[in-house]
Amino acid sequence: MKRNTDDAIDGASRRSVLLLGTTISVGTVAGCLGATGETEEETERESDDDVPEGDVGSEIEEEASALAAEMVETIDDDLSVAGWQFHSMFVPEYTDSGGLEADVRTLGDAYVDIVEQGFDYRAMPTALDESGLTDFMVYLDPEWATAYLNGDWSKEAYYAEIEASEH
Repeated sequence: MKRNTDDAIDGASRRSVLLLGTTISVGTVAGCLGATGETEEETERESDDDVPEGDVGSEIEEEASALAAEMVETIDDDLSVAGWQFHSMFVPEYTDSGGLEADVRTLGDAYVDIVEQGFDYRAMPTALDESGLTDFMVYLDPEWATAYLNGDWSKEAYYAEIEASEH
């Protein structure tokens, strides 16, 4: 019986030879790319070294996640964001609280900016004390920001609603 060269090369199937060649090629390329010991994700994170990466749920739209990250970047200068999560609610945690009234102004303004761009999730910014434990939290609701943006509420009324949500 005559062997077909497509089916066997010196006892090895064509599929095995191709698989081996592909594996070697991928391994070589991966070795070259990883020569610095850093992954692409780590390199990307270094470019935003002062802004912590968030934990974003898979059900969150990419645009909403980008807006949440924008708010984190905005408030990070004043409130030192330690981390953030975004699943059904956006939860930034920060460490440099200036007190409830001062924090509400920073948080409220940054939140209004992202709601104006289409962000429609509630947020629960959380102030952490020196030991990393929760000091206090407030709620931010897109309806409140929209009421302010539409002129139904003054800035003071908007801030007062956020302050009243403290827990």
